[in-house]
Amino acid sequence: MNCNIIKDLLPSYIDEVCSEETVEMVEEHIQYCEECKQTLKRMQQQTDYVQTIPEEVKKAVTPFKKINKKRRIQVITAIIMTFLMTFFISTVSYLVYQEVGVVHEFFTPMLRADVHITNDTEEWERIYFGDNEYLEFDSIFFKKEIVNSASSEHELDIVLRIKDVNNNVLIDEILIPSGTKINLDELKRYEKYIVEIKAPQGRFFINAV
Repeated sequence: MNCNIIKDLLPSYIDEVCSEETVEMVEEHIQYCEECKQTLKRMQQQTDYVQTIPEEVKKAVTPFKKINKKRRIQVITAIIMTFLMTFFISTVSYLVYQEVGVVHEFFTPMLRADVHITNDTEEWERIYFGDNEYLEFDSIFFKKEIVNSASSEHELDIVLRIKDVNNNVLIDEILIPSGTKINLDELKRYEKYIVEIKAPQGRFFINAV
C-alpha cells in the first residue's frame, strides 16, 4: 500500500480509533516499510511526551493555583473592606454634616451674654451667660478669653470684674474696648466664676471663648 496513505492512517492507529482492518493494514505495512515504521515510532514518542506533560505541568502549577486562590480571596476581601469603609465614612460624614453645629460647638465652645444696661448709675451688674449663672470654662478647647463684641450698639467700652463663688474679687475693673478681647489665663478651668459689668446705658454682647 502507498506510504502516504499509511502515514495518514497512523494518527488514528496511534489513538486506537480505527477499524480492525485498518490496524491489520498498518501493521502489515510497517513490517516491510522501514520508513513508515520509523515515522510511527516518532509519532508515538511525540504522543507519549505530550501525554506526560499535563501531569508534570499539573504538579508545577498546583502551588500557583493555591497562590491564585489566596490572591482571589485577598482581592475579594479588599473589595468588601473597601465597600464597608466607604459606607462607614459616608455614614459618618453624613452624621457629622447633620450635626455640624454640635461638632463646631465642641471644638470651638462659646458662652454668650446679652446685657442691657438701662441706667447710668455705673453700678456693677451681674452677667449671665445664657442660662448659666456662672462663667465656667468647662472644656479644654476654651481659650479663656472674653470678647466685647463689635456688634454692641454704639461701640461702647465696658469694665468687668470677676469674683469667685464666695464673692471674693479675683480680677478687678478690666477695661475692654468695643470689638476687643482680654485673656483670662489666671482663671482655672472647670471652676465657677461670677462676672460683673459696669458700663453706660446700652446693649452689650459679651462672649466667653
